[in-house]
Amino acid sequence: MRRVALLSLIPVFAIGMAACRDDGRTLRPARPDQNQSISTLATTTTSADIDGGSLDTALVDDTDLIDTGVIDTGTLPLGDEELSLVAPWDDGSTIDPRYTCDGDNIAPAMSWGPAPEGTVEIAVTMRDADLPTFGHWAMAGIAPDQVALAEDSVPIGAYSATNGAGQIGYSGPCPPAGSTHHYVLAVHYLGVQTNLTDGVPAGDLIDDITAAEIASVEVAGTFSRA
Repeated sequence: MRRVALLSLIPVFAIGMAACRDDGRTLRPARPDQNQSISTLATTTTSADIDGGSLDTALVDDTDLIDTGVIDTGTLPLGDEELSLVAPWDDGSTIDPRYTCDGDNIAPAMSWGPAPEGTVEIAVTMRDADLPTFGHWAMAGIAPDQVALAEDSVPIGAYSATNGAGQIGYSGPCPPAGSTHHYVLAVHYLGVQTNLTDGVPAGDLIDDITAAEIASVEVAGTFSRA
């Protein structure tokens, strides 16, 4: 059964990469631009309030954020825990222009909790609820043990679709002047590997992600242009 959980998020951060377990699966070979290291670090679990309740999420020690500007995450075991997602904006709030066409237009850093049992691959997407035909971001081939993405990064073994602007990778929110659009950033847990390649049309990759998905977690945000 598909599960979707929404989480209030921390406002400013950058994320280090998570470790991948050795389970016999072979990742796709790295491209020249895929040069991130994967660390094995201890994690810190904190609790965030949602509508007066409490949800355990995989977050990081604040001292790492203050001292180094990098959020370190480690390997989290696969389990049947509540799904969680951490991004640079609160659920339902305004997206920082840094991640839009009015700013640096780079993919946001993000982290998430343990994948549910049966996950063999992780994918991330961003869609415009007001213009769903435009592909903003679709990346798949992420290892099932990974729990974070650094800002504007592609993990070793992962691949990205061609976005609506005709480029491979991320294209941030950019609604028509004078309008407000609603965007959804999501992590998808897949029970079947997608096995596609860089440059596939975003619609094709999203179709494969949807067909293979066993669970997902998402965060919404809005963006307006004058």
